Amino acid sequence: MKNLATSKNDICLIAGSGLFVYEVANYLNNKNLLNQIILISENNLIKKKFKDKCKSFKIKDLEKITTFIRSKNLKKILIIGYVELPSIDKINLSIKSKLLISKDIFLNNINDQSKILKRYLSNNKLTLLSQKKILKNMLISYQDEYFHNENKKIINKLKIKKNFFKKIFSMNIAQSLILNGDRVIAMEDIFGTNNMINKIGKINPKLNNLIFVKSKKSDQIDEIDFPIIGMETLNLLIKYKFRVICLFNNNILISQKDNFLKKIRANNISLIIL
Repeated sequence: MKNLATSKNDICLIAGSGLFVYEVANYLNNKNLLNQIILISENNLIKKKFKDKCKSFKIKDLEKITTFIRSKNLKKILIIGYVELPSIDKINLSIKSKLLISKDIFLNNINDQSKILKRYLSNNKLTLLSQKKILKNMLISYQDEYFHNENKKIINKLKIKKNFFKKIFSMNIAQSLILNGDRVIAMEDIFGTNNMINKIGKINPKLNNLIFVKSKKSDQIDEIDFPIIGMETLNLLIKYKFRVICLFNNNILISQKDNFLKKIRANNISLIIL
């Protein structure tokens, strides 16, 4: 789907769960891009600050959401935060819409809810905007790289492994992994990044060359499930004495980016950008 250029106050933010949602709402509002917020998860911060722009819905009422957006003469949608699409029998849709989603299920896309949602919105003449393009100021880039001299050998080895990592992420197994030196010792599962870090952190005394690697999987789409890393994850990596964070250039959004980078520089941890 082609992303259209944005003009003032023409974006409808569909807000799932997570603190990053509030950060993005403020960012869009400061840029005079925000017109409306559709809350599909509880978020008291947004309700308080954006009371006049906020409307709450349940995700199962998908058709009501699209009808409301069109009633506001809006066509551009930005989705931020976790959105779990219910099973088709629990979504309140017309027969036509159910047939459309059923087609996606028949095409074996049932496990990729973001693509189903994207297709549904597209067929309702709503344009999903790329998180990567709209929030480009929050992307990690080469200029953010920072490392300690004691980690030089590790960093040189990581750069050599760039194609190896790209191959792993192209297999759509996980969007983050942990190495101890040259050995991959953990991959993110359905329980998420922080759960994986905590598990490895508990045996940290035996592992003294911990490296965290994160990237976008090849099947993730920029409009809905673009990868994000924030302070909660960084605090865990520092707590468990990880030596290096390895991210891919323009491939990760950083929540509270300025604070994130300052905290890396203030602690004994290196950041490498591949």
